Amino acid sequence: MSQRLFLIVLFLAPTLACNMWSKPVSGWSGVTGGEQIEKLFWKDVQARNWAEVDRRVAGTFAGTGPGGTMDRAAFLRDLQKAPLADYSLSECNSRLNGDDMMVTCTLRANWAGQPSHASTLSVWQQLNKGWVMVAHSESPLGGR
Repeated sequence: MSQRLFLIVLFLAPTLACNMWSKPVSGWSGVTGGEQIEKLFWKDVQARNWAEVDRRVAGTFAGTGPGGTMDRAAFLRDLQKAPLADYSLSECNSRLNGDDMMVTCTLRANWAGQPSHASTLSVWQQLNKGWVMVAHSESPLGGR
């Protein structure tokens, strides 16, 4: 019995050691997936961290929403209109295309007491300074 336990520990120890000292990835510097990128972006919007939001929206941004098409300035202005009280993302899917990542999600948000439920498409581009959103589209969904 003790020999079996010794063998189990011997084989598991290297696996545990690999994960024991690694720090969990947090923040924009360690982001790897589309859902993480979206969560970080909306977390910054909720925290009203406008410097970081501004840094994450490309100068050539293009968007669409219930009000029609919008440029970068209009998108940022819309985000700042009302505080984002809470949000949730679900059904996120990501696809890489070179340095671009296309992310689709269902976004439920509460903007200062006004709930919204939308299907979103964000296009993110990886640059030297990190991920930036180059396009975003929201289509309202029924059944808030």
